[in-house]
Amino acid sequence: MNGFLLIDKARGINSFKLVLALRKIAGQKRVGFAGTLDPLASGLMILALGEYTKLLQYLEAKDKVYHVTMRFGVVSDTYDTDGQVVPFVNLSEAQEAPTFQQIEEVLSRDFTGEINQIPPRFSALRIDGKRAYDMAREGQQFEMKARPVQIFSSKILSYNFPELSLEVHCSSGTYIRSLAHDLGQKLGCGAVVSVLRRTKVGQLKVEDSVALEKLNEAPLSSFFVQPEKVLASVFGEESILQLSEGDYEVLARGNFIENGFGLPVGHGGGEVNHRLGGASEVGLAFFRGEVVGVVETTEGGSKLKFKKKLLIF
Repeated sequence: MNGFLLIDKARGINSFKLVLALRKIAGQKRVGFAGTLDPLASGLMILALGEYTKLLQYLEAKDKVYHVTMRFGVVSDTYDTDGQVVPFVNLSEAQEAPTFQQIEEVLSRDFTGEINQIPPRFSALRIDGKRAYDMAREGQQFEMKARPVQIFSSKILSYNFPELSLEVHCSSGTYIRSLAHDLGQKLGCGAVVSVLRRTKVGQLKVEDSVALEKLNEAPLSSFFVQPEKVLASVFGEESILQLSEGDYEVLARGNFIENGFGLPVGHGGGEVNHRLGGASEVGLAFFRGEVVGVVETTEGGSKLKFKKKLLIF
C-alpha cells in the first residue's frame, strides 16, 4: 500500500511511536514521516507508506508554522515543561515583567531573519552517531553547535505574564524550544515551552489532517491525500509531468527520453536542487494516475531520466 497521510499528532506521543501505531493499522513495515515532533508537541505530521516513503526527503526542507505558549520566570534542562523546571535564578519578585513592547522589540531585533541557533541538548540530533537526548540522559558532556535558521515572522497572539503565546513561521530545522529559551535569556526572565502545536508544513494545514484514532473507522486508503497536493509546494505545477506508456517504459529500463515537457535547467524545483546539492532540474513523474518517480534533466536539459524511481508497476 502506497500513500500519504496527514496526521494530527496528539500531545504525549513521540513521532516514532506514531509510526509504530500506523504500521500496526496498515499491516506493513514501510512507514515513514517528514519532520519530527517532540512528545510535548501536537499538530501536523506528514507520513508516507510503501514506495511513497522515498519521496519524504523532498518534504524535509519545507518551512513550518507553530503556535507556542511560553512560560516566563522558569527554565528547564529540556527547554520545556517536560523537563526539570526550576525558577530562573535572576528573577526576583520585585523585578518587573517584560512589557508587550519589550517582547516585540526583542523578537524583531534578535529573532527575525537568519539567526544562529543552538539546538537543545535534549533533541533527536545525532552527535558522533548517537542521539543527543540519549547522551543528555546519560549525563554525558558534549557540545551542541550553533547553526543558521530562518525566522520569517513571530506574531504575539496573547500575553499575560508569565504566559506568552506566539505564532512562529520558520524554516525547517528551527527548534521552538531553543527560541523560547533564548528569548527568555534576552528578556532576563527565563522561559520554557508549555504548549506547542504545528499548524502548517509548507502549504499543508493541520485542518486537513486526521487524528490517529480515526484511522480505524474506515479503510486506511480513504484517508490518503493526493500526492500532487502534498508535493505541489515542492515541485510546482510546471514540474509535474504526465508520462505516456512509451515514455514510462523507456525510463523504467534506465534509459533517457527527450525532454518534451518544457522542464529546463534552472526552472521550477530549484529549492529541491539546492537542498540536494544537484545541478540538474527535477520533476515529479506520473503514469496511469500514480506517482512513479522523480525525473531530472541531463545533457543540457534536452533529455530526462529517473533520478528516483518508485516501484509502483
